[in-house]
Amino acid sequence: MGRLRIDRVAVNAGPLRDGRGAVVAGRAYRASSWRPRAAGLLWTPDLAADEALWLDACGAVHTVGMRIPLGCAFLDGGGRVMRLVDPLAPGRFAACRGARSVVECRAGVLRAHPGLTRLSLGTHCADFPAPSGHPRA
Repeated sequence: MGRLRIDRVAVNAGPLRDGRGAVVAGRAYRASSWRPRAAGLLWTPDLAADEALWLDACGAVHTVGMRIPLGCAFLDGGGRVMRLVDPLAPGRFAACRGARSVVECRAGVLRAHPGLTRLSLGTHCADFPAPSGHPRA
């Protein structure tokens, strides 16, 4: 594994959940600063089926230089899915006007959740109850 593998440069944000609270990916990483956003998944050739990357302030992605296809969900500011591209083949680009974030994961993971309308990280979404002891509880 390289120094820029996503689990080494981005923040572990807990599980990625759909609008019903079901886990889509058990290990989601949030890329909010320039370094993890710039690295993206380019240096993560061994992306596991339970890993995802949430890219803040992003409305377009590419798979140039990648050897594997990705699944991408373009989200509005509230986590609502605006566009789903699964799979996005290597060497391709995808964008969505108005998207505030993009979630990338292994191809087929997002497609395996029919009716996917919303995504959130961990339990910090207003749609889910906060765990006991959490400041929101």
